[in-house]
Amino acid sequence: MTEKFIFVSCGQYTEPEKALGKSIAEMVKSHTGIDAFFAEEVQDLNGLDSNILSALRDAVGFITVLHPRGTITRPDGSQHVRASVWIEQEIAIATYIHRTEKRPLPIIAFIHQSVGREGLRDLVHLNPIRFSSEAEVLEELPARLLSWAGLKVGGVEVLVKSDPFQIQQGHRTRHLQVELVNETNGRIDEYTGRIRIPTALLKHWNTSYLGEESSPDARLRSFRFTEEGRGMIPPHSKRVLWTTQYCIDCAVGQFTGELPIIAATVVDESAIEVQMWIAGREYKTSKTIKELSQQAS
Repeated sequence: MTEKFIFVSCGQYTEPEKALGKSIAEMVKSHTGIDAFFAEEVQDLNGLDSNILSALRDAVGFITVLHPRGTITRPDGSQHVRASVWIEQEIAIATYIHRTEKRPLPIIAFIHQSVGREGLRDLVHLNPIRFSSEAEVLEELPARLLSWAGLKVGGVEVLVKSDPFQIQQGHRTRHLQVELVNETNGRIDEYTGRIRIPTALLKHWNTSYLGEESSPDARLRSFRFTEEGRGMIPPHSKRVLWTTQYCIDCAVGQFTGELPIIAATVVDESAIEVQMWIAGREYKTSKTIKELSQQAS
């Protein structure tokens, strides 16, 4: 997984259903800033394993829409309208994964007014919203998404922070730190991290850094670290894993001949990128120099 996302579980039997799934995905992005996963076509078991199952495991939120799929007659003669088998399975899988991992998964559920309750869904408290048309789903969803902008990835979050600037040799320098937050119920024993920093930000110091690796892009310096020398991360705790200093004025000074305001804007928009790999999952974040400056002020 590279970025946090919300899983959209919606029928695709009809064109209106497919259009609804796409509209929900777009609405998720526009209202929360978080990407959405909506698998339009999964044709085989390989696709199921590599796409659906891994996405259900890694999702930070789950939106499901249950459309009717036909009426059955039970042995007692009563009739029951069933929902999509695929959607029912995705609800069951998501419930199992997140209950066994003991981490929360916020859910927004919509169910067509004709669909009855059955199976695991009859035991899970989804508190679904009844609808009769796709338009009603799109009308109700924005209000439900208001609290989802700050969702975290699987109880684990990588943070990049910066302190207020200090003056060194007449230059503005800042202290950068990479922090790992572990809000799961298990300890994190092994991890690998990689940090990419614009080269110009480090020109204030003629220094070789521990863990530096060759970078294919001369504009970036790349560093790696592991749990060695840092130790495990206990449950419900956080730890600073990597620190350095960077110089804003050295970065601006590389643009000789440019107007100062243009040089400063280019530096502000440059980014520090962090990737971490934990238990087969990838966690990724980035901050621009401007965002770090605003955060520290």
